[in-house]
Amino acid sequence: MGQGNTKFVLGATVGAVGGFAVGAFVSTPTARSARQSALGGIDSSARFLGRTVVRAVDGLGSALESAYTRVRGREKYLEHEIDELREQIARLQQRMD
Repeated sequence: MGQGNTKFVLGATVGAVGGFAVGAFVSTPTARSARQSALGGIDSSARFLGRTVVRAVDGLGSALESAYTRVRGREKYLEHEIDELREQIARLQQRMD
């Protein structure tokens, strides 16, 4: 970037930052009140969104845990049935011998 471009970008940045700072100090009480109300609204919205996300994640966790428990319960049941069938097969083989 050329020297002229660098000076322009630096000047524009300083001007923008300075303008925002001056605007914040010079703003009227009504504007300050409106800004505080807007920031308060954003804060409330962020808190609501945070609580909603936490509830959704908790609900998802509960659903996943429930599904896992059901699947694991079925596996345990099937393992038990397989063991019983193996015992029956062993008894039948003993009878045949």
